[in-house]
Amino acid sequence: MNNSRNKNIIISGFALFSMFFGAGNLLFAPALGEAMGKAFSPAMIGFITAGVGLVMMGAIASMKAGGSILEATSIVSPTFGRIFSTIIVLAIGPGLAIPRTAATTYEVISKGLMPNLSPILASTIFFILVLLFVYKPSKVVSNLGKFLTPALLIVLGIIIVKGFVHPVGTPVEKGIVGAFGKGFEEGYQTMDALAALIFARIIYEDFVTKGYNDKKEILGMTIKAAIIAGIGLSIIYIGLIFIGASASGEGISDFGRTEMLIHLTTVLLGRFGNIALSLSMALACLTTAIGLTAYVGEYFSDLFKGKVSYYVIIVVSSIFAAITSVRGVDSIVSISAPILVALYPTAIVIIFLNTFIEHLGQRGIVIGSISGSLIPAVNAIINMFNKDIDLLSPIENILPESIEVFSWIIPVLILGFIFKIFYREKGK
Repeated sequence: MNNSRNKNIIISGFALFSMFFGAGNLLFAPALGEAMGKAFSPAMIGFITAGVGLVMMGAIASMKAGGSILEATSIVSPTFGRIFSTIIVLAIGPGLAIPRTAATTYEVISKGLMPNLSPILASTIFFILVLLFVYKPSKVVSNLGKFLTPALLIVLGIIIVKGFVHPVGTPVEKGIVGAFGKGFEEGYQTMDALAALIFARIIYEDFVTKGYNDKKEILGMTIKAAIIAGIGLSIIYIGLIFIGASASGEGISDFGRTEMLIHLTTVLLGRFGNIALSLSMALACLTTAIGLTAYVGEYFSDLFKGKVSYYVIIVVSSIFAAITSVRGVDSIVSISAPILVALYPTAIVIIFLNTFIEHLGQRGIVIGSISGSLIPAVNAIINMFNKDIDLLSPIENILPESIEVFSWIIPVLILGFIFKIFYREKGK
């Protein structure tokens, strides 16, 4: 039984890894390394903290809450849970993540294989394929996924080993201040901490179907599976960030993220490596988009209680994502950056509250800390109308430049403490 349990944990760990291992995520690590130069080590730690550490905590937090994003986000109230979980689903769905998969597919094919490919044609074909598979689910997609992830891992493994043994160059000094914070914010772009609140449900249901019923046992198995997934992601991020840093003196700072990854692959492995990476990344992006589109359809169909058809939702979602994808990867990233900076503080606080609920579960702390975490989002909305107003600038002005990006933690702690006292007095 114990061998069977360990086998299920390992399988779930690899499954969780493959869910988070989106081809688009690979674009951020080498670009971060190149931008940081000699300061790549603290940036790497920051990136892994956000792109791996928070992801593992997110999966655990969701499981402790009951296994669903609605249960995790409803720690404040059911209404808040529905609103915030809907925003997250839109972000990792048609708003940001799905268009990025299509844009990445176009860029890796056009820059690596077909330079004259039209972005509109590529996007149209991409989402027609997505809809065909989502309308009529087929084992082709799951079978493709079984082969794509190992194929992409093999190519990446060769790139990383070659990058360490024969570096592209030597990291150069770029005068970076606050490298850890910059890496942490760049880790937001993976969007995996948000996705963790959703993917945990799949792991939970898989354990249940295999006969595990004890919630404490399932939680323990999930933690071990998350560690396996985290180790795999960390190895890849460390390798790609180092490779990017080794190329920081090669004059490629103006390259787009996709162009930079393709360039580095060509330098390390030649034309064949470039083709192998391009094809496996493109197909991996397609399977990711199919999975996300299906989830968006299911989520909103349930939310609207069947009043809006699943099929209508996936068509609308795909059309919107197709239009957005034509803007290109770097344009989508520039749009997503401020949105994620606004969303992530609240998501991080929700993850922490659910993870340590037995220690921080007082109502006052929950309400106060969530209220403080919403300040970046309010700030972003205000900046849309008046860029001269910055609610966080008074805090940022008194903090060292190296930790300015964490200024939002101050109102979280202050309001959490104030509301704790208020609710205690109210209770008396």
